[in-house]
Amino acid sequence: MNPIKQPGGDLPDNLPLLTQVADEDAPDELPTLTEIVEEMQHVAPSPSLGEADLQQSLKRLEAHLETVFTHKLSFLLEQLQRHAVEQAVNELKAELPELLRDALNTAENHRQAKK
Repeated sequence: MNPIKQPGGDLPDNLPLLTQVADEDAPDELPTLTEIVEEMQHVAPSPSLGEADLQQSLKRLEAHLETVFTHKLSFLLEQLQRHAVEQAVNELKAELPELLRDALNTAENHRQAKK
């Protein structure tokens, strides 16, 4: 590889950077970006919770879920109600001319029948 010297370059020499060009004679055993390097990481055991703590956490979780679901459902219900009202108004607007014609014809027929 032809390394490009970086200021404060404390990286190992065999680590390719995106700013370096690999030579044809570079060894094939260098890791590629598709390889996964697994390292054993020791995770500290989680503290065990007592029964009372578990019950308290469960109650808080249930209360939170109930609040979230209630909020979401009320929002969706409000949207559906608006849509239903809008649809009913549009249907009334579509039928209104015919209803007015029928009402005028009925009134006209009653006047002619009285004469």
